[in-house]
Amino acid sequence: MRVTVDANILFACLIKDSATRRIVLNPTLTLFAPEFIKDELAIHIIEIRDKSGMNDEELLRMVQKVFAQITFVPDKDLKPFLYPAASLIADPKDWLYLACALCEDTVIWSNDNDFGPQKRIRVLKTKELVSIVGSL
Repeated sequence: MRVTVDANILFACLIKDSATRRIVLNPTLTLFAPEFIKDELAIHIIEIRDKSGMNDEELLRMVQKVFAQITFVPDKDLKPFLYPAASLIADPKDWLYLACALCEDTVIWSNDNDFGPQKRIRVLKTKELVSIVGSL
């Protein structure tokens, strides 16, 4: 299954050993994310470290492990998909996730309700993905 992950999913998997982390590390999934998500992580890395209880070295190892599972799609590759993404929802902070899903032909994994108004890209919450991954 091909899945675009949003930043909150990435952050959740780094903060806590949970179903979210197990899904991210599941080799049966092919995960994608817009490249800018790395910048988002850098902005929040101290908060993530503090919430996770990991030290810097442990967190770095976990980030490397998680990043090895994700294909990061360069912003330049997403540009042709931004206009179609913008036509689907009004919130510009979500356009790159929709563009990534359009570019890579994926579903989106997000627990946010922001993607709800659009119907073109299937959006799965963690609970739904747990059910699907359990059956893979």
